[in-house]
Amino acid sequence: MDTRSHLDVRPKNAFDGLGVRLRRLFSPETGRSLIVPLDHAITMGPTGGLQRPRTIIEAAALGKADAVMLRPGMVNCLSVAGAENLGVILALTGRLASGVDHVLLNSVEYAAAQAADAVCGEFKFGSSGDLENARVIAELAERAHAVGLPVLVTVYSRPEILEKLGTDAYAHACRIAEEIGADVIKTSLPDDGDIIAQCVESTSVPIVLAGGPPDATVVLEDFLRRAVDQGIGGAAIGRRAWGADKPAEAIRSLAAAVHGGRKHV
Repeated sequence: MDTRSHLDVRPKNAFDGLGVRLRRLFSPETGRSLIVPLDHAITMGPTGGLQRPRTIIEAAALGKADAVMLRPGMVNCLSVAGAENLGVILALTGRLASGVDHVLLNSVEYAAAQAADAVCGEFKFGSSGDLENARVIAELAERAHAVGLPVLVTVYSRPEILEKLGTDAYAHACRIAEEIGADVIKTSLPDDGDIIAQCVESTSVPIVLAGGPPDATVVLEDFLRRAVDQGIGGAAIGRRAWGADKPAEAIRSLAAAVHGGRKHV
């Protein structure tokens, strides 16, 4: 079991802007985080719970999530009860309904003006545009760190790179994310203890799991419990939260799975 503190993985002054904002994303009791992303609508459309973002943000607060992720133009949706207790991550890269590669949609400066606690950029390892996307995120990270904003990098390993590199691609993708400036890495991993351990050991920043395991027969909460026991720093669960019949209950169950078990010290 990994025993590193996910709150102090980098030797930064605990009272600088980066450190203060990073701590808003993670529970002080466990050093882990449950993030509820609501940044899907520009790609998927306002379907399901995304039609009512304020309701989902309120459910995130009721369900004891640690943070929400949304786009800068949606910060007005944070005017609901309990939202003041949630960390705010603003997604700055994106795509529309076609393609896989992201472009920069909003600036770090705009996110800072919208009172972000962190910013997010995404790239797909193995896509045709992965190098350009990595460059965009590296520049985003430089600008964000210059103003004291932490950076969450979302990275997914494409089938093409998995076929070429095998399961080593997962740890490779996480390491790329850290090396271009990630303070937190969000990625999708299979329910495989060896792969998860390799990713944790290959990086020195928290990894949060995106979405859940590809195998639909695996109970998400059980998967999260196993993962955090191996040193994973939490989860970012969107569709299984805002798409649930009872979002607050679903989020509460996910939060219990993420924050169960021993504290990272």
